Amino acid sequence: MDIDKVREIIDFTNAERKLISSFNLPADAFTPLLLSLRDGGDWSYSSEDIKTMAVMDKTTIYDDERKLGYSLEEIYLFVNPEIRDEEGTVHRLEKCGNEEMRLLVRRPYKVRVMSDRIIKTTVNPLEKEIKIEELAEKELVFDGSTAYDIAHEIEHLRQKEIKGGSLWEFRFTGEFRQ
Repeated sequence: MDIDKVREIIDFTNAERKLISSFNLPADAFTPLLLSLRDGGDWSYSSEDIKTMAVMDKTTIYDDERKLGYSLEEIYLFVNPEIRDEEGTVHRLEKCGNEEMRLLVRRPYKVRVMSDRIIKTTVNPLEKEIKIEELAEKELVFDGSTAYDIAHEIEHLRQKEIKGGSLWEFRFTGEFRQ
């Protein structure tokens, strides 16, 4: 690795440290957010003192005229989250962590999630900017895939492991040769 790359990594890591210290939360509370930033996806963390989860909501912004776009990522870090309300049921396959196979699970279509604190991180890959702000709201509503992700991470915070049906229960249909 060249020296310029090492400097970039050190600068980024120092900026992360500065960010963490500015919110008056234990450093480990930011673990899910940092994992979402670096590795993508949704993450949760639990200790005796605090439970946190980071959930990513992606929106593609595309200009048809210029033929240019980007995927805006909004990562929400919830401190001590709880689902207050659920609506609807969606059957879906999910793969998690070290699971060998995806599991068939049921998730709510819409959730209202309440949290002691909500920190929103907006990642704009086109501008190479990461904007971080604490929201005044203590409750947000999500639907679709972000709602499924919230329910998934809450399940981890409650019982650690995701439970569901097996892919082996599915059957193939349609026309195919034997």
